[in-house]
Amino acid sequence: MKNTILITGATGNIGSELVALLANQPEIKEIRIATRHPDSAQAELLKAYNTATVKPMLYDVEKPETLNKAFQGVDKLFLIAPLSDTIMEFQKKTIDMAKEHGVSYIAKVSVDAASPDTDNPLGKAHWQGEELIRNTGIPSTMLRPTLFMQHLLLVPGLYEKGDTNLYLPTGKAKMAFLDCRDIAYVASKLILDPSIAQSLDNDFIYLTGPKALSAEDMASELSLLNGKQFTHIDGESEFLEHSKELGSPAELLEIYKAGAQGYFEETHTEDFEKLTGRTPNPFGRFISDYRHYFI
Repeated sequence: MKNTILITGATGNIGSELVALLANQPEIKEIRIATRHPDSAQAELLKAYNTATVKPMLYDVEKPETLNKAFQGVDKLFLIAPLSDTIMEFQKKTIDMAKEHGVSYIAKVSVDAASPDTDNPLGKAHWQGEELIRNTGIPSTMLRPTLFMQHLLLVPGLYEKGDTNLYLPTGKAKMAFLDCRDIAYVASKLILDPSIAQSLDNDFIYLTGPKALSAEDMASELSLLNGKQFTHIDGESEFLEHSKELGSPAELLEIYKAGAQGYFEETHTEDFEKLTGRTPNPFGRFISDYRHYFI
């Protein structure tokens, strides 16, 4: 039986990779891209992955009729909530609609800090989203990733395209950065066969890279890729000054300060390996795949 999949946040890094993985699978009847801008260039590009199966649809939580239309006939939901002050509204309205329409399975992108006891506002919001899903009784899996390797592509204050400096204020601390394409990869396995989640001890999966690296380690691997020396620039003031020069969000300093304290050092790959049959992408694979950005 072919499935209709609804993906929120489909035009982002994780969602677009998931669309690419599912677009030509014979088990998929339709992939619905839930977006406020179904005519955007990014939505049209995703549609081009397979015009027969990929369908951008207007999805605006302020317009309930768009949610109702998007959920008509949907079998499975992949939920990515926006990183904004509307996160709880988005989660609740989407999850309520999934229950109303009889969705059979939900995979949700959460965060590794998700907990009822956390002081982290984002971790608290995602925990509440997880609980909303659990309370529906719909079979589900929560994906709890750590920091993304894609920060190097998206945060100019950390790394600017073509530069040989890495501004990471974490000292010698190691972090198990994750290639967010691996979130999409494990999600594709779960969407195609939710029964594999029964092998897990919990209804959530912690996701990290296969090895914790220091900023010096990362600079060394970037040097090998380029054949020229990369330099790790340490220090909070240096990061803030560079971020200010480039108009990059300085608020991310708080995340990297947590990294400096060892918060992202642990690796968790067992569940990923159990579900996918391989290990997560190492940093060397990530920078090689995006070598045009670092050369």
